[in-house]
Amino acid sequence: MNTVSLRAYAKINLSLDVVGRREDGYHLLESVFQGISLYDEVRVRRETGSGGIRIRCTPAFIPTDERNIAYKAAAAFFRAAGIERYQITIDLRKKIPSGAGLGGGSADGAAVFSALCRLYHRPFPTEAAAAVLLPLGADIPFFLYSGTMLAQGIGEILTPAPPLPDCFIVVAKPRAGANTKKIFSRLAEAGIPAHPDTQAVLRALQNRDLALLAAAAGNVLENATIPLCPKIALLKDVLKQEGAALALMTGSGSAVFGIFEKEKTARRAMKALLPHTRTVFLTRPVCRPMRTE
Repeated sequence: MNTVSLRAYAKINLSLDVVGRREDGYHLLESVFQGISLYDEVRVRRETGSGGIRIRCTPAFIPTDERNIAYKAAAAFFRAAGIERYQITIDLRKKIPSGAGLGGGSADGAAVFSALCRLYHRPFPTEAAAAVLLPLGADIPFFLYSGTMLAQGIGEILTPAPPLPDCFIVVAKPRAGANTKKIFSRLAEAGIPAHPDTQAVLRALQNRDLALLAAAAGNVLENATIPLCPKIALLKDVLKQEGAALALMTGSGSAVFGIFEKEKTARRAMKALLPHTRTVFLTRPVCRPMRTE
């Protein structure tokens, strides 16, 4: 085997709270991550030689050098595995929008690491793989596990949570993206008028109660992001008007999502969103762990 092809699945934040700040400036979070069926296609090919890492990507505006998380994940694998001579080609066919809060780059990085474990026959226990990948991005370890997880700390402390009941999740992204570092730097200025109730979110998932989930959930970064991208509020309003049980921005934006119990209602919401953005997806909850051993 010299080629591995994987799907790198996106995530949404069913709820996101900021509960403190570390001495090094990083914000402490409580968030519930949920894997969804929107994915990038990742193919990794092992080649003969020592030419290093090459990335080819669609769309073309995505960096293909050391700035790409897929590149960083590959380099981290080879360091951790003690492999000095290597040549690989990574093909990325991206469907997950960038600057959206959906974790597309992080998902790609986890997929590349998983593919290299198989291609080079170097297994890593999931916890060890997560430790290697964590310095590249606090949310990357989640994509090794997928499903529904409570994330704490800076996002790296993961605890399995009750799964989101099967439903239809409409994801919409305005043209403008969001810069995570800029959003967090604006957080103090924007303020947090109300915090979500993370424990109530977990109880709602345990009880499969979407109404309780909607009442308890929230995303405290919306106040910092919406002034920079007002269309987020508009897309949320459309989802609510179309009957979403829960409508929120995911991560630091700019994508929003709405949860619907029925496919017919979800598709009607998609149609209502199209006059405001062409980037709309119909997704479902997924749990697709990345095998590293």
